[in-house]
Amino acid sequence: MNARYLLKDTPYEVSEHYGIVPWDNAPPRYNIAPSQPVPIIVQNGETRAYELVRWGFVPSWDREGKWLKKPMINVRSETAHEKPMFQAAFRRRHCLFPMNGFYEWREEGGVKQPYVIGLGPELPLFSLAGIYEDWLGADGSELRTAAFLTRASEGEAAKLHHRTPVVVRPDDYAQWLTVDETDLAPAFEIIAGPQADYVYWPVDRAVGSWKAEGEQLTSPIEGGELRHERAPPAPRTRLL
Repeated sequence: MNARYLLKDTPYEVSEHYGIVPWDNAPPRYNIAPSQPVPIIVQNGETRAYELVRWGFVPSWDREGKWLKKPMINVRSETAHEKPMFQAAFRRRHCLFPMNGFYEWREEGGVKQPYVIGLGPELPLFSLAGIYEDWLGADGSELRTAAFLTRASEGEAAKLHHRTPVVVRPDDYAQWLTVDETDLAPAFEIIAGPQADYVYWPVDRAVGSWKAEGEQLTSPIEGGELRHERAPPAPRTRLL
């Protein structure tokens, strides 16, 4: 699920949103694919910063790089704290994935129809909860990798997929990024909070090719219409 996403805001707009120092200019990307370099937001002490990492989680103990060949682009939030592959990162290394939308495919009439999904018709910037890890290969290669977290879909959103990314609201950025491994309750409060209200519309199947790029990938196909997926309210409960 969610194997592609887009980030069309400029580095300056992204830096303003997160309160970080802008980085070098980067073009908008409308079809970000697994294994590509992607920006994440991390907390370094008192400072929030941007870093460029590989999208696709690789555990630190994988010295031979087995997981480089089949990247884990998303992680189940319900079990990340107890799975050996993700446990250390979930307890110590949280990040945010800035994006303007992501793509999901649904089978319709015997074909897989892609949809672009965001938080509004103009695809405003938002953040997904993520974890990251530093990998050191047997040959001395160093790489920082990351993946975002998912949760069970609720309400109408389940019509698109049974899983959906964990969206972190701006008021919760600090709480997510400053994880305390001795008390994970605040992190689970965010994961179990109300699901985001999505808007989505069908787009051209060209987005299925990692080579495709450009704003036209987010344009609705002929006859496609904007739809709203409003999730039912959910209490903030612990998952532990």
